[in-house]
Amino acid sequence: MTPREFETQAREIMSAHFGSKLSESLVDGVPKRFDYVSQDGSIVGDAKYYTMVGGERLPPAKFATIAEHVWLLEKSRADQKFLVFGNDRRVPKLWLDRYGHLVTDVDFYFLEEGDSLEQLKRT
Repeated sequence: MTPREFETQAREIMSAHFGSKLSESLVDGVPKRFDYVSQDGSIVGDAKYYTMVGGERLPPAKFATIAEHVWLLEKSRADQKFLVFGNDRRVPKLWLDRYGHLVTDVDFYFLEEGDSLEQLKRT
């Protein structure tokens, strides 16, 4: 699966999960086009399709990007804010192990190939 294919699949799954059609859009007050925004702006999210560096090492640049997206999501006025990950579960799990205690209101999900959605816990 490519990152673009993942984004499309995740849009369908997250739309069903929240019971609202999610489309790519800007939100008021945040200069970023998010992958998933409900028509009323109450739900905002983004997709990440990451893997470990060389299949085994921590991805510091990807960790920085996750932090950036968490910060941008927290600046939105949405009621529901989320990141949905695919490919390698270790990336969001390791990020949450290190930085999850700093996240206030962004939910993390992992989408397995085959449409199984899991909400990941912040530490």
